[in-house]
Amino acid sequence: MACTLLLINKFYHDRGPSGGVGRYILQEEEDLTAAGWRVVPFAMADADARPSRWQASFVKARDYSQPRWSATVTADALALIWNREAARKLDKLIRAARPDVAHLHNIYHHLSPSILPVLTRHRVPVLMTLHDLRLLCPAIHMLRNGQVCERCRGGHFHEAVRGRCVKGSRAASLLAAIETWHQRRRQLYERCVTRFICPSDFYLRKYAEWGYPRARLTHLPNFVDLEKWRPQDREPEAAYLYFGRISAEKGLATLLQAQAAWEAQAAPGTVPVLRIAGTGPWQEQLLEMARQLRLKRFEYLGPLAVPALQQTLARSRFTVIPSQWYENAPMALLESLAAGRPVVGADIGGIPELISPGENGLLFPPGDVPRLLTSLQQALALPPESRQRARATAEQKGSRSLHMARLQRILLDLQPGPRS
Repeated sequence: MACTLLLINKFYHDRGPSGGVGRYILQEEEDLTAAGWRVVPFAMADADARPSRWQASFVKARDYSQPRWSATVTADALALIWNREAARKLDKLIRAARPDVAHLHNIYHHLSPSILPVLTRHRVPVLMTLHDLRLLCPAIHMLRNGQVCERCRGGHFHEAVRGRCVKGSRAASLLAAIETWHQRRRQLYERCVTRFICPSDFYLRKYAEWGYPRARLTHLPNFVDLEKWRPQDREPEAAYLYFGRISAEKGLATLLQAQAAWEAQAAPGTVPVLRIAGTGPWQEQLLEMARQLRLKRFEYLGPLAVPALQQTLARSRFTVIPSQWYENAPMALLESLAAGRPVVGADIGGIPELISPGENGLLFPPGDVPRLLTSLQQALALPPESRQRARATAEQKGSRSLHMARLQRILLDLQPGPRS
């Protein structure tokens, strides 16, 4: 008999802020459905939510993107910590769908941990993928003033308020700190989640260091669609590419400074063009900084649809991921490798797990402008064989079919057996 999976994420689409997690859940639904599973989604009923026979159970959309604090948003603030509507609707959905197992992705804020005791009460085994550090850090990124910060370790979440770590707002930081303190104090995730998936070995070790049970943490690397992301038969231009979210933690200020230093010390026309594709909250600062640095070999492309991005990748000698926070397993890294493009990556988080220096890319210390510049110059001189090695890495470590096969085994192993 086919198994029923309850697939839970705050977004049920891959647009805008849903990002790579949104793409993942749609691919998970597609592959598991093809393998004979019945997939039942549970998410927020925002404007982009995909149609579903189960959409009546979706939760009211709430917008937490802008920091604010007033009497009119008290209900939203309380729902962020404990969403009663989500718990009530999930209870009804479980009674109707009778799932065998649940797979949780990003539930914080919009769904909240209120749904966890509901799953426990109905004896639904729970698998949760840890896409970021939100269960440890109120600000998600473990950054403070641009530097890695672990001051909240041990439950000291007031540090996030002191540092105004969330959107530079004391009110937003206080709300996030209360949310994180509440779920850690009650050990909601530790008690209610049967097993956690960590896309990088770094995240597995970090969550274990912060007190999550090591025996219930499983490393399952992310995957890339190897058919969609393939090397193209064309010679790249004198250009390199950053693509992804335009935000401060991505290290783009370091990248622009390295490009400026390169232009200042090299002969005109010998420096490759830095192209940046994407959108995000640091977009205006990016353009202003590029203007102040008077960059001549710089192009901002804005957000690109997948076909245009693939063409831009094919025109690039290599890509760069200059992050300053504990990255997990960036999709931009896997997509670059699958497209046969070496990657210059910051030596932080899960990035070095996919880069073999001198083989399929190079590493540099995060935030180090001179070392980044050296790595960029060395990447320009990598031999053509590095492109084949990049593709081989993606095939070896990022296979979608192998990922989904292992995910199914994990889901099946969680099930206690036939229900009465």
